[in-house]
Formats: sequence, C-alpha cells, structure tokens
Amino acid sequence: MRLPLRPLVLIGVALAACGKSAQERAADLEECSATSTKAPDITKCLKEERGWSSPAADSAGLARQRELDSVSAQIGVITARADSQHGSELHECDHVLVDLKSCLITRFGWDEDQATKTDDSLWTSRSVLHQRQIRSCLGSRRVGTGACLQLHYKWPPRRALALDDSIRRANLP
Repeated sequence: MRLPLRPLVLIGVALAACGKSAQERAADLEECSATSTKAPDITKCLKEERGWSSPAADSAGLARQRELDSVSAQIGVITARADSQHGSELHECDHVLVDLKSCLITRFGWDEDQATKTDDSLWTSRSVLHQRQIRSCLGSRRVGTGACLQLHYKWPPRRALALDDSIRRANLP
C-alpha cells in the first residue's frame, strides 16, 4: 500500500510547488478587484490576466464580491450614523443664538474646516431670507445695517460686520 501513495504525494507536492503562493493569490485577487467589485469581472480578470483555473477563479470572485459588499454595507451604516449625529448637532447649534461655526467647534469638537464649510453652506442656503433682512435693515436710519441685523435678526457679528464693510466699500467714490 505504501508504494502507490508515494507517487501521488510526490505529484501533489510538485503541483503545489508549481502553483502560486497564498500571498500571490491574494495580490491577484486584490488587483483584479481594484477595478470592479462584481464577481463576473473579478473572475474574468483572474482567469484571463492571472491564469487562474475556472473553478478557483469563480469561487474567489464570488467570495471577494461578498466581502466587498459587506465592507460597503458597514461603511454605509457608519456614515449614516455619523450623518445622523452631525445632523442633530447641527440642528442643536442652529437653534441657539450663537455663531454656528463656533458652536460646532466648542460644543461638539468639530474640525474647524468642516465647521466652516457647514456654516457657509447653511448660510448660503438661506440667502433669500438674508436678502429680505438686509433690505429691511437698509432703510433703518437709527442704527447701521450690521447692528440692525444683529439686533433684529440675530446675525452673527462676523457676518454683520462683513456686510457693513462691504456696504462702505460700495459707497466709496
């Protein structure tokens, strides 16, 4: 019995030595899934460009697609949770009578660039309302436009002062 097994073992070792290592197969799989996350595309790449057998490529392509789909779903859940949290933080800061940017930074630890972009985006989205408020305050003779906007419409000082500066520059000869 020992004699017939010996050639089979030698053939198996020889075939294993001729095949790719686990690291090479992982690298092939990584490279083929870099351009597409779909199993048929990954399988085709493994077969045609990397020289894999059909059963091995089919199995690896399908497993890789499942893995990538799972990672994508996890990223979606994390992103939705973060968006929800940021949304509630934004809502909370928008309803207090303080500068939105500074509230996001000081109360919730937002990055300054992210807080600035969010503040500017929200401010811009309300431009129609701001135009009405500016027109209302331009006619006021008792106080300056910026002061009126701060007093009556609770504008942040930095935005009201920037508007005052802009009005002054526009009125220069």
